[in-house]
Amino acid sequence: MKINVPEKYADLYLKALGERKKALEAKITDFRREIEEIDNHISALTSLPIFNDAPYSPMQLEAKGYQPEWPWTRKITYYQDFKQKLFIASEIVDFIIEKEPALNKSKVRSSISAALSNRHKSGHYIKFTDPVTGSSYYGPSDWFINEQEPHLKHLPDDLKNRLLGS
Repeated sequence: MKINVPEKYADLYLKALGERKKALEAKITDFRREIEEIDNHISALTSLPIFNDAPYSPMQLEAKGYQPEWPWTRKITYYQDFKQKLFIASEIVDFIIEKEPALNKSKVRSSISAALSNRHKSGHYIKFTDPVTGSSYYGPSDWFINEQEPHLKHLPDDLKNRLLGS
């Protein structure tokens, strides 16, 4: 940045630039403090029971059937135990909308995405990206050999065909 300032105003200009720099640094500090506060709120919220439901066996889930009052994570677990294959978020959204047609699909989509993201961040789920389509598949960590390799028995048929060509 090249500036042409008359010599008699150089001191004033330097002082103004210094004050502006301090004001911007103060804003940055405020933003960092606000980001930290938001992170603390997110952490507190994701530790609520609605984001961390107790494990349920498939038999328990089948005996009770799908319950609309369940938190999102339990609805995901129900679908996962029902399907027993890696799944994409849109499959769960469609499943929930089929069970609860009165729900707003975009709200369900955002809630399921948030719950899957939290489960992925916590290590409960691993996210596998289909190298062909770029779709993100999710599943419990015990369905994976390692972070990049799911067990074959948990691959949906369409994904298995794309990956293995069989």
